[in-house]
Amino acid sequence: MYRIEEAAKKTGLTKRALRYYEELGLVNPSGRTESGYRMYTDEDIAHILHVKNTRDLLGASLQEIKDMMDLSHKYELLKQGYYQEVSTEDKLNLLTELERTLLAKRGFLQDKLNKLSELLADYDEKLTRIARKKQELQTEIEIKKEDS
Repeated sequence: MYRIEEAAKKTGLTKRALRYYEELGLVNPSGRTESGYRMYTDEDIAHILHVKNTRDLLGASLQEIKDMMDLSHKYELLKQGYYQEVSTEDKLNLLTELERTLLAKRGFLQDKLNKLSELLADYDEKLTRIARKKQELQTEIEIKKEDS
């Protein structure tokens, strides 16, 4: 188990950030010492890194990450309910709710992907204009050399 200082070093976050993540419900240390110090397991560290990577890679806000985690938790609970002895109608309702949950997560990711695609298209357009302008200038230089 790791104290908050060690968890901060392992995750690249500050102690304040770890406390804030806990306030938001994104992270829950596995234990506390008798003095009340937070204690983190390797599993906690992996979870914190997952949250951090989601934030960094998707550009997701902490609230968006929390919403995604809530949807994942809901999905797992619904999935467990499906495998319990319930009626066919209940299973159908659970599957419908699972579908809604996954569609919500997929929608979030699709929005992020669309924004990234727009950003890439914008960069591609700028790179094309730069290449075109470079070619024009190169041609201008060659003409000047020939005229000299």
